[in-house]
Amino acid sequence: MVWPKAPEVPRIKLLRRLKGAGGLVDKKAQKDRLFRWLTGYMAEPMPLISPYGIATDGQGTMWISDPGAHAVHMLNLKKRTASIWALSGDDFFVSPTGISYDAARQRIYVADSQTGKIVALSKKGELLLELKGDPPIARPGGLALGLQGNLLVADVLGGKIRRFTPTGEELSALGSPTTPDGLFNRPIGLTVDDRGLIYVIDSLNFRIEVLTPTGEAVASIGEIGDQPGTLSRPRGVAVDSRGNIYVADAAFDNIQVFNLKGQLLLVFGGDGMYSLSMPASLSIDSQDRIYAVDSFNHQIQIYQFLGHDD
Repeated sequence: MVWPKAPEVPRIKLLRRLKGAGGLVDKKAQKDRLFRWLTGYMAEPMPLISPYGIATDGQGTMWISDPGAHAVHMLNLKKRTASIWALSGDDFFVSPTGISYDAARQRIYVADSQTGKIVALSKKGELLLELKGDPPIARPGGLALGLQGNLLVADVLGGKIRRFTPTGEELSALGSPTTPDGLFNRPIGLTVDDRGLIYVIDSLNFRIEVLTPTGEAVASIGEIGDQPGTLSRPRGVAVDSRGNIYVADAAFDNIQVFNLKGQLLLVFGGDGMYSLSMPASLSIDSQDRIYAVDSFNHQIQIYQFLGHDD
């Protein structure tokens, strides 16, 4: 399956769909290891229930936050192994949503939108650090890693992007440079590109705000509407190696691709048997593989940007 369809030159190709560990795990590689689950052990891996956030290392491992399962799924595509993380230290996850991978420090950040807890975990799921804001973040949303290794957190109710050093020290927050009160209207997610530009899903303003690392306005992409090129329920944003901006919209059940000028380049994922249903977070790795959380279909869809220029 490719987009756009012939006779146009294809730019996006569907690679695979993954409904969790059930169709992935190699029993021999897993060596009959039981899966650690909320109140005990289970012999079979748990499927994705209500996946929301996704992070990848570009080497075959992905971490998927699943508030419906109250857990984080770790899937290794190369080794065909999986595990489920139900704990953040001594506490159970309640509604893990935001998630981000720090390759330099080999850690995974997870935000629990219900408890307000933000933790750094090792690649084995061990608690390394808890990040505590002042004032506390009542409802953290999406997470993203800045170029300096700082963690950016969407403070959904506070209307800002909160920033933390790798040691947990809070830095100054970033607000919207384009609104009268300097606040975003329910910022639910964000990403950072290779240049350090910050892309914020300003959900109730129905747009993506693009900022410099210090918070100056660069661009505003999208507006409310029901036609291609507009947004209704933006839930995920990611940027590929060419600077193309991908926005998943849960109302349109598709992914729209824009340039930095806000021009619509392509729409994909919203037709036929391979359609998306209420897509949530997006992630793009160094090989321009696009990982889309297909929430209502309880799966991950993985695409490849084919790299063609217009």
